Amino acid sequence: MSHRIASNPLLALLIAGAALVGCGGGDAEPPPPPIGPSTSSGPDTVAPSVTISNNVSTPTATGPVTFSFVFSEDVGTSFDVTDITVSGGTAGTFTRIDGRQATIVMTPTPGVAGTMTVNVAAGRFTDLFGNANVAAARASMDYVVAPPPPPPTPTGTVLANFDNVSPPFAGFEGGDGSAVEAGPAGGSGNALKVLRSGGQVFALAIVTLPSNVALEAGRKTISARVYSPTANIPMVLKLEGPGGNPSSGDIQANEVVVVGWQTLTWTVNAVNTNYNVLVLLPNLGTVDAPPGKAYYFDDIQLLGTASGGGASGTVLANFDSVSPPFAGFEGGDGSAVEAGPAGGSGNALKVLRSGGQVFALAIVTLPSNVALEAGRKTISARVYSPTANIPMVLKLEGPGGNPSSGDIQANEAVVVGWQTLTWTVNAVNTNYNVLVLLPNLGTVDAPPGKAYYFDDIQLLGTASGGGGGGGLQTFSSGFVAGNRTVEGGEFGGFSGSNQDNFACSGDPAWCGGGGDTTPGVAADTSFFFYYYQTPTPATAEYMGIFVLAPGLTGGLSGTADSTGVQINGQTAMKFKLGQNPEWFGTATNKFAVDLTLGKRYPPNGNTCRLQLRTIVTPTAAAATAYTVPLSAFSVVQDCGVGGLTVASALAASPISQVSFQGVGGSIALSAGGQTSGANLSVAAGGVYPTTLVVVGGITFE
Repeated sequence: MSHRIASNPLLALLIAGAALVGCGGGDAEPPPPPIGPSTSSGPDTVAPSVTISNNVSTPTATGPVTFSFVFSEDVGTSFDVTDITVSGGTAGTFTRIDGRQATIVMTPTPGVAGTMTVNVAAGRFTDLFGNANVAAARASMDYVVAPPPPPPTPTGTVLANFDNVSPPFAGFEGGDGSAVEAGPAGGSGNALKVLRSGGQVFALAIVTLPSNVALEAGRKTISARVYSPTANIPMVLKLEGPGGNPSSGDIQANEVVVVGWQTLTWTVNAVNTNYNVLVLLPNLGTVDAPPGKAYYFDDIQLLGTASGGGASGTVLANFDSVSPPFAGFEGGDGSAVEAGPAGGSGNALKVLRSGGQVFALAIVTLPSNVALEAGRKTISARVYSPTANIPMVLKLEGPGGNPSSGDIQANEAVVVGWQTLTWTVNAVNTNYNVLVLLPNLGTVDAPPGKAYYFDDIQLLGTASGGGGGGGLQTFSSGFVAGNRTVEGGEFGGFSGSNQDNFACSGDPAWCGGGGDTTPGVAADTSFFFYYYQTPTPATAEYMGIFVLAPGLTGGLSGTADSTGVQINGQTAMKFKLGQNPEWFGTATNKFAVDLTLGKRYPPNGNTCRLQLRTIVTPTAAAATAYTVPLSAFSVVQDCGVGGLTVASALAASPISQVSFQGVGGSIALSAGGQTSGANLSVAAGGVYPTTLVVVGGITFE
């Protein structure tokens, strides 16, 4: 959906039928005065300058490094990647955050130690008055060869890992350059490189195994760590016997292929115990023109254990030692945990479908969210069905049904009796905590009904770890009714000016807010907007939106530490924000982003919390996705703690509150040499409005 902030916020509220939200909320206070004056006289003739820093706190790096460029004043769009020269590595993604900040990612030369250097020469950028930089800038970072990660713990029967299990192989029809060698960064030890260069559209490599693949009725899934240089391509595997017979036929990976390393799985349709050859067919159907492309395969395994064991992973429910609450609905009301049919192990969840709806179901509420990752999106379960060739559907949901994965059909054909089924989630979302089980979806099982059993439900693979974290941290994923985020944190607005004694009363003629919430809309399109407007231009004005951490309501505690989201290797904050066009069109349209940390410091007996701030120059009035490096923030409240940096503050305390603010006039906020603003000059409908809208979630990545 799309949402347009109207010129008259009150009229927009009336048209949308949105409920007004009171102006107060959280523990927000009128902001402090700006740090230092911002005055000028005469034309600007001062040359701009740039300072270069990086995101590595140790003396040496072992992988990609993000270099940040912070300018002394706004340089508009005059600075881009062509103004940077590099040595000792390869320049990657360049991001212009705004006219005052930019970043570039550099990857060191693989396999050697050295120094990465970035340079910006004189005369490469200009300020808004046309003054060019006269001083060059340079920054360096030493790097060492990263030690290879330890080989992963096998989660099944290893067929080939090309280290201690390295069967013979050969390339054909354009795959003749295939070899066993160390894979790209992110791999472990050696891997089989399938180099496709010219030849046929089916250029391939074959691996001859020392023994037959021990497929069973409930054990038909092969996994491998795969590196691809290209996304969204066919990644096909085939099993064959001696001389090509029998053959499994081409098997497409269950997952969508991404660039880089990921874990892929292939499900064999039927059991045959005479397969002893793996045929690897990356990018099947396309010729990779010379010099070709290299695809890497490692840690190839038959998942699970022999004689009916399940694939290893994170146990979500086994209904013995891990037995979360469940409920049946719409014809699944007779569901229960009990011993399953012969061939099972211990207890299982019986989903008894008898009459009701075609979507008779059971739901399982998990004690924690499902830890999906980019390379870890497959769920497996031991399933007993009384009927073959029926839909066996699973769905993941968050609290109240949002977010939702949508219906996911099992990768395998359903047989009568016990078997291991897998379901591959299309996209990563870390807010799922409910499993919805929908056996035989689309059909009513007439009374007395049929019983389907689910056991040993797991998220396959092992969680990525090491390296100090760095994965996605979700602060909020969207807005629900009652001024709560999907994660249960409170949100709201605050405002005031010199015209109302710096405290809006909640009168809609002055301030208010509203929006769309789940389940009426999807979480990522839910939004909250807040406005403040004055009848004449204010000389000092503040307004903003606050969002509290998951589960946090009623503001931050005055007597104890508050909970929040702990940064652990994340380097950037992401959000989607818009402004009203009147404010965006002014010269004072920059907004502040404040992070209030949860740890309480009581200097002189008063409650104080560390606060970080950055000032962002908007790129559009419409709601726009922003990525802000955490290195762009400044410590603006240190609570008497000496020597603080942004990194040390974030290491010492979780983030308990995020706020987005429009603050202008004599109380404008400052950070990093920039100053926030508000609409103090452009009228709409007889008032001077300043409006913010936040769409979807707030994450740290």
